[in-house]
Amino acid sequence: MRLIWLALAAMHWVSAAAQEPTEAESHTNWPYEANGARPLKDGWTVYRSQIVLPERLAGEKCTQGQNAQPVSAPDVWGPGFTATVTSGHGFATYCREIILPESEHAFALRMGTLRSVSLIYAVDTSVADAPRVWLLFKNGDLTEEGKQVVANPGIPVISLPHGTRKFTLVMQLSNRIHKQGGMIEVPLLDYSWRLAAAENRATAMPSALVIVLLCVGLAALVLGESKSSSAAHRYFAFLAIAAAMRAAFVSDLIWDYFPSFDLARKYDFEYLSLFVIAFAYYAFINHLLRPGRRLLVDYVIYGAMAILIFFALFLAPFFPPGTITLTREPIQIVWGSIILMVVYAVFHASITNPETRREAVTVALGGLGYGAYEIMSATGVIPSSMEWSQFVIFAVMMMHAHAFVIQARRTERERDTLMASLQDTNRDLQNQALALDVAVKNAEDASNAKSHFLSTFSHELRTPLNAIIGFSEMMSRELLGKLGNSIYKDYARDIHASGTHLLAMVDDLLDLSRIETGLDELKEVPLDVKNLVEETLGMLRLLAEQHKVTMRVDCPKSLPELLGDERKIRQILLNLITNAIKFNVDRGSVRIVLRSDEGGMTVEIIDTGLGIAKANLPVILAQFGHADSERRRRNAGAGIGLPLSDVLVRQHGGQITISSELGEGTHVTIAFPPERVIKRFDQVAAR
Repeated sequence: MRLIWLALAAMHWVSAAAQEPTEAESHTNWPYEANGARPLKDGWTVYRSQIVLPERLAGEKCTQGQNAQPVSAPDVWGPGFTATVTSGHGFATYCREIILPESEHAFALRMGTLRSVSLIYAVDTSVADAPRVWLLFKNGDLTEEGKQVVANPGIPVISLPHGTRKFTLVMQLSNRIHKQGGMIEVPLLDYSWRLAAAENRATAMPSALVIVLLCVGLAALVLGESKSSSAAHRYFAFLAIAAAMRAAFVSDLIWDYFPSFDLARKYDFEYLSLFVIAFAYYAFINHLLRPGRRLLVDYVIYGAMAILIFFALFLAPFFPPGTITLTREPIQIVWGSIILMVVYAVFHASITNPETRREAVTVALGGLGYGAYEIMSATGVIPSSMEWSQFVIFAVMMMHAHAFVIQARRTERERDTLMASLQDTNRDLQNQALALDVAVKNAEDASNAKSHFLSTFSHELRTPLNAIIGFSEMMSRELLGKLGNSIYKDYARDIHASGTHLLAMVDDLLDLSRIETGLDELKEVPLDVKNLVEETLGMLRLLAEQHKVTMRVDCPKSLPELLGDERKIRQILLNLITNAIKFNVDRGSVRIVLRSDEGGMTVEIIDTGLGIAKANLPVILAQFGHADSERRRRNAGAGIGLPLSDVLVRQHGGQITISSELGEGTHVTIAFPPERVIKRFDQVAAR
């Protein structure tokens, strides 16, 4: 910011020679060296709607002709607010007497902007009978009506006839291309070298500004591609490039490189640059102060700017010249809306997010400074200066760049903080992972110890259990003689039943421990599943009679064989059919359905028993799990039969599915994959 204000002060010192003095004009006794350029504000005579030959206006004839009207500069034709482009169309002739003081230096005029076609003459009045006429400037042919092809309307420094002290300055103007015409600025009279120096500065400033803004925009694009905040960099680059475009077309820089560039197209691009910079400015401010938030008024402003940009690019060339100038008032309304929204964004950001207060204040100062300059220069409070205008644009851009840098630095700090937090979190996660690894290893050791214990304990139990079962069976059958009391025989039968049940549980535990330790292997052989099911039902017939449950097998005639472990398949069937019998209702039924198709083989066990609540289905598949039912708790064993069956089925690559409702029975489906189904030749031929 200090550099900006130092540059501003230096610019004020450099451009002091171009400032317009306010003292009253005098035809004589003009101290050039002290006061610099002399503004030719008063003393003009205009002939409206007339093209008067310059030799007819020599000397006193300038103010004495018919329809002559005194006028002061500037003299603008047509109102600023109008709905027709022809409001300022027309032609006129201006004249004014000039008396130069004696000096060794050559004098020159700086006319400023004379819109459309301009012809400027100097008429020597020293010889009344035969005035001498010099054509000082011409940028087109005067036509009262019709299309005008006009090049640069910005009149450069015009050298005056050297050695001629008294002459009449005559200007013939014709406007058919802008909604305002006439003498737009106050002409200046000064030494040629001083005006040339001012002209050089006025030309160099836009060129330097365009180059600087383009470099800033390109640098923002390049930096944006290497950072996470690429969107912010793109918005700022868009704003900088749009400002460069504005500086190029508002000034007369275009004619330095393309002298024959058409004036009508120049106005189209000049207004297009205004539309684009408004769009870019609003988008940048929204992203800077209101990131991620969109209001309805935002879409209205963006839509209006898009329409104006489309009109300037694609439609304006097909309309009469100068039609684009009719958008001056609509764009001022849009700019007013943009200013109000920027004020809102600044106020909102300052209140709700103190971190963005510095950016908001910087943006506010830049916008207010440029707005104040435009208002004061438009109302005449301060003299209009292209140099100052370009410098203010540059200063505002630098202030916005400063706000952008503040935001970028804060974003980088937030990124660094987040990165440090992520690194801390990563370290914590690594420590937790190490702790989990230790816990998993401990769990694996505990599981291995459990499996080893179960395996050892089961082997130790099998020996006494076999003795208990064998001796109790001999006693119940009285193989060695009568027991003497029938009650002893019943006791022996109960001991045999309990021992058999306990041995089955030990076998299940032993199977689980072998599977968990990975020591269990399948002994695969072709199996006739139908015969295996019938054998299992025969083994459980006594249990079914005790619970008054009927059993039935539904099987197709050509059921293929299944490749599997016979003992384990029988164990699966025993566990599932036993549960279907034990948890059935009185006089219930158990139906076993065997099927085989392209998807494999299925064994369905359907009972009419108590059923299981859906919430309890995951529980009964867990080891030692029981459903919460009085009868189930009364008839349940250790709770490993169904989980063991599930493990054995998965060993065969299959899956158990259970569907049940309370009071509606249970439907258990065992699905074996197709690669375990052995299709014989006669079965394939039958299909």
